[in-house]
Amino acid sequence: MIARVIVAAIIGIGMTVPASARNYYVVQDVKTHKCSVLPKKPKSKKVVLVKGSAIYKSRAEANSALRTFSVCKS
Repeated sequence: MIARVIVAAIIGIGMTVPASARNYYVVQDVKTHKCSVLPKKPKSKKVVLVKGSAIYKSRAEANSALRTFSVCKS
C-alpha cells in the first residue's frame, strides 16, 4: 500500500516538473523586425534572439522584458 502511494507521488512529481520548467525567449523576426515571445528557443533563421535578452521563466516576465528593448519599440 505504501509502495503504491510512493510510486503515485513520484509519477505526479515527474509529470509536473517538465510543465513548470518551460522557458521563454524574446525574439525578433528578421524581415519585419517585430519582436515577440516564444516558448521554445528558435531554430529557424527567420527569427533571432534579441541581443541582450535572457531566458525567462514566465511569459509575463518575457513580455515585460520585451518592452524594455530598444530594437523592439520601432
